[in-house]
Amino acid sequence: MATDIQVKYKFEARDWQKKCLNSLKRFTVLAVHRRAGKTTISINVLILTAIKHPDRLYAYIAPELKQAKLIAWKALKDACQQFQNVQQGKKTVNLCEFRESELTIRFWNSSEIRLFGADNPDSLRGSKLAGAVVDEVAQMPKELWQEIVYPALMDSKGFALFIGTPKGINLFSELFDKGQDPVFKDSWVSLKFTCYETDALDPEDIELYKKSVPDEVFKREMLCDFSASGANQLISLFDAQQATKRDLDPTYVSRMPLIMGVDVARFGDDSSTIMFRQGLICYEPITCKGLDLVLLSEVILRHVAERQPRAIFIDGTGVGGGLVDILNNKIHFVSSRCLIFDINFGRKSAFAQYNNMRTQMWDTMKKWLQQGGAIPNDDELVSDLAMPTYDVNDKGQMILESKKQIRDRLGRSPDKGDALALTFAEEIDQTDYIDDPIKMAFRERQNSIAQYANNANPFDRFERERSNSWSHTW
Repeated sequence: MATDIQVKYKFEARDWQKKCLNSLKRFTVLAVHRRAGKTTISINVLILTAIKHPDRLYAYIAPELKQAKLIAWKALKDACQQFQNVQQGKKTVNLCEFRESELTIRFWNSSEIRLFGADNPDSLRGSKLAGAVVDEVAQMPKELWQEIVYPALMDSKGFALFIGTPKGINLFSELFDKGQDPVFKDSWVSLKFTCYETDALDPEDIELYKKSVPDEVFKREMLCDFSASGANQLISLFDAQQATKRDLDPTYVSRMPLIMGVDVARFGDDSSTIMFRQGLICYEPITCKGLDLVLLSEVILRHVAERQPRAIFIDGTGVGGGLVDILNNKIHFVSSRCLIFDINFGRKSAFAQYNNMRTQMWDTMKKWLQQGGAIPNDDELVSDLAMPTYDVNDKGQMILESKKQIRDRLGRSPDKGDALALTFAEEIDQTDYIDDPIKMAFRERQNSIAQYANNANPFDRFERERSNSWSHTW
């Protein structure tokens, strides 16, 4: 087709859509309520750009290819009907071609708009994109953007328009926050339009919907409130944020047992995390990155010596089991009353309503937050708490999204959240363990095992005698 053809493209934008078009930057994150017309504006952005720039590829990406076809294909073809049977001089020509099998529209200037699904990321690999619309971003893994789409836009300095409705903590919420960060203001922008700003819905229907659904659903679907919990989100962002605003008097919990939770890193980018909780107060997280189990054990022992917790709950799954063994051999040097518990996240819960131990701990932590639990103002901890979703299995048991699933979806594990959840593995009473004969017997057994292990190695005895105290190494 010829590339010197001049056409006028007709698109009657609503007022909110005009505001959006006037505010676009290279990376635009658009949060709009349901049925507002965000798909319409996104496909028109693609068309307007494609007809201006020849020989370029533009992508519309949905979570699944069949979803992209259902949502956008008919809308794209309808919008491009104005390029069919166009009078050019004495001839009537079609200025675009619909390729149904490829879900592609090819224009007279050789630019194309093609539909893709995040369920087949390989179809995007190696592509050179001049622009992309990413729809329903909340349902997509972070890797799709970071490892596939973004690199595909780099050569041509292409744009990306992210559209969707909030669904808790996910890639969409993370990108929306980035668009509000002044550091990225030159290339990123975040825009939000509620049902009261678009005039897309009848006011009577809005009020009827508001009365018909839970408040959280209305806030999320119509007010684009990222802090409103998703349908299967265990802890809402709102609840986590509220917990950071509570200022509790430490003397109120001074007679309650201090509990330590330790989440041990399993992946290269993860950090081992230590959390202390006493009653309703959770203290600042301690993160340790790049430490082997021996060095991590020394950090833990130093904090045990300083703070004297009553119990340590360790995620003993995988490499964590080795940390439990090391600490059992050394804990008696710094505390005579601190018990160590090896917690397997996948272990069967003692309560029938939970599928496993990790689900039980997180749900107990959720109730603690709702009952007035206070956490430090740590953005990563807040994000961690609002990350996991849950499901219900065939037995009617709640099952929390696994760490691997969260990592695949968001690119990182909720290490701080898991460390805090570990402090709820078992209920610890306020009595001193030394007054409890059963627990004291357990402690004596731990000590005897440790003494045997240490005395069996003359080099260890020499090092202990030389240093006199473990505190010399800290």
